[in-house]
Amino acid sequence: MSEAALPDWLDPEFLRLLIVAVLVVVAFLLYIVLRFVRRLVAKVVLLVLLVGLGVSLWVQRADLEDCALTCECTLYGQEVVIPVEQLPENLRTIDANGDAGCSIASEVLSIGPEFLT
Repeated sequence: MSEAALPDWLDPEFLRLLIVAVLVVVAFLLYIVLRFVRRLVAKVVLLVLLVGLGVSLWVQRADLEDCALTCECTLYGQEVVIPVEQLPENLRTIDANGDAGCSIASEVLSIGPEFLT
């Protein structure tokens, strides 16, 4: 599976706040559907889709809470690499070659030097 590195300005905390903002938008859309859509079938289909999206976002938000602590992050199946400078201090490691990494219990994940800059 391919990995994507988070930009410097995008950390797990910001992603959690962004997901909450999107959940507010989904709640507003639910209100619009309930208020203005008249056909029962269309209303039910839109409600199911929006509630499903909301639940999915909430689950992803919950997964992000543990993201930096486990050094393993995925958003909708896409692996996301957290830059070393965004990791908690107690998880940062430097190996003999000078490469930064992330330690998980007794295991060390190596992160190449391209994530250090």
